[in-house]
Amino acid sequence: MPKIVCLIRSDPAFVYFINRIHERHKVSLVVLESPSFKRRLVTQINSGGIPGLIEAFRNQAVKRINRKGYSSDYDRYFDDKWTSIDRGIPVLRVDHINAPAVYERLKKERPDLILDHGTSIVKDHILETSALALNLHRGLSPYYRGTYCTERALVNWDPYNIGVTIHKLTRIIDGGSILAQERPIIENGDTVGSIDMQLTQRGTELLIRAIDKMDAGEELRFRKQDVSLGFLTLNRHWTKHLRRQIRHVERNGLIAQMLKKPARKTKLPIVEL
Repeated sequence: MPKIVCLIRSDPAFVYFINRIHERHKVSLVVLESPSFKRRLVTQINSGGIPGLIEAFRNQAVKRINRKGYSSDYDRYFDDKWTSIDRGIPVLRVDHINAPAVYERLKKERPDLILDHGTSIVKDHILETSALALNLHRGLSPYYRGTYCTERALVNWDPYNIGVTIHKLTRIIDGGSILAQERPIIENGDTVGSIDMQLTQRGTELLIRAIDKMDAGEELRFRKQDVSLGFLTLNRHWTKHLRRQIRHVERNGLIAQMLKKPARKTKLPIVEL
């Protein structure tokens, strides 16, 4: 059985990710990235200036409201595994995922497998502490890489190319060789939040199947990405105007229209486990 370390940020979906994997394959350590107020402040100012900072605080308020509204969706996709990290798993809380404390702890842990979901970009010196590092990316790489991939696909009226990708963590953002991908089942009443929850749930199950294969001594097969086939979006590319478009899509039930008349009718090729 591989020794597993998981890297996450604080979020119900990421908590589920940890607990579900631990339920099937013991997790030796969780590194929880919990940025200080100062670091969040500097990051937002650097990426979007004062307008970006104001927008970030507004988004945090919206997330707190949505967390209450999404509770039934959390239960639907995550059962009772989303409220808190299993007390049996050691947790290392850090301001940044690449902090010296993380590197020192991982050198001692010597994990066989690092699993990441939702953190900042993980640097090489962290990745090199393990033989294999995998990321759960809520987007179909290489078509949608980076942040807000579900939203980007909806803005493009491209619902059939929303999905989840399990890939090797590398210095190329969401550009490592792909192990497996899946598409969600999208229904008329879905929102970005409920779609992303389903992507976490499906991606977590893909990872569990991959670890099962490792336990059985099977070789994992990866497919190299051609990043020229898609595009990369970062936090600073996500504007208040795009956010308004998504709110308009959700409030007016436009996902149902997209499913009937998508801008791109073809389902782009994906990698199956």
